[in-house]
Amino acid sequence: MDLNTNEIGSASRDLALVEAALFLSPQPMTRRGLAKLLGGVQLAYVDQLLDELATELDPSAHGIELVVEDGQAALRVRAELVEQVAHLAPQQDIPRPLLRTLAVIAYNHPMTQADLVRVRGNKAYSHVQELLERRLIRAEDHGKTLLLHVTKEFLQSFGLRSVEEFRFHVAAAPSADEMDDTEMETEERVTEPDIAEAPLPGETPTEDEEDCESSEIPDDESDLSEDEKHTDEEVPNG
Repeated sequence: MDLNTNEIGSASRDLALVEAALFLSPQPMTRRGLAKLLGGVQLAYVDQLLDELATELDPSAHGIELVVEDGQAALRVRAELVEQVAHLAPQQDIPRPLLRTLAVIAYNHPMTQADLVRVRGNKAYSHVQELLERRLIRAEDHGKTLLLHVTKEFLQSFGLRSVEEFRFHVAAAPSADEMDDTEMETEERVTEPDIAEAPLPGETPTEDEEDCESSEIPDDESDLSEDEKHTDEEVPNG
């Protein structure tokens, strides 16, 4: 059926609204979410708009692409351009010590806070709190400690599709023989990757770069108070 002028104009506005919503949304939007935004339209109509938007974002003329996965749509920078513009991305103000802690969590995802402290030292506790505030990780109770996961916000902020993609880009991690055996008391050895080549933008070295390592690393978080074990921040669902 041919569309009249009013219908064409309405479709154009809807297409523009979808593009604006995906641009501003901090996370992928579902088809149902877009349908609701458009006033309760049919999902088939949403699919039509997404197809049109994907066609308009011609790779020869646009640096942004539309990605639809598992019923969720998002706009992201084309992979071949990420390296050149990554420094402009959100989270670019992350200090290098915090970035290293984030890299350890991502590389060993998921990992316990106890293991993180053994690798990064006592300052890892404050790092965990800041990363929770930035919504780059989430935490859940895990016995006497916390189990840390990176979030979708982490992947989106750094232009990654998965944790596996992060691991692939990280420079070769030190071997087990290079690690201090006193720090590796769990059955699965945790690794602190070399993030010199990691695709994480925004490294901001401090004047006196912290190493976040302390000789007073507790062997078990059971010796810690509840305030030290858990942060005061609400854990994001991520």
